[in-house]
Amino acid sequence: MIVKFICEDGYEAEKLSSIFSIQKDDTLFVTEVVKVIENELIVKLKDGSHHSILFKDQNNALMLKKTFTDLSLTKKKVISSYYTGNEMVIDLQ
Repeated sequence: MIVKFICEDGYEAEKLSSIFSIQKDDTLFVTEVVKVIENELIVKLKDGSHHSILFKDQNNALMLKKTFTDLSLTKKKVISSYYTGNEMVIDLQ
């Protein structure tokens, strides 16, 4: 299953792609979606730091929050993540 998100710009898409990349232990670097504020998503990473990702609109931010919640509650896994321009793609299994 392919899920696409439109970020504010290429920098945000690159940041989002790296945060959702698979780590050596087959887990994600992001551990929690903390908050959505309009078109901004705040995430907590494994190292305890918090980062924000800016999206084109609030719908994209909410869609990523839902996708992360689904990943946490189901056995779905991220196969890959990549970006092109301001678009970030996650391939789920």
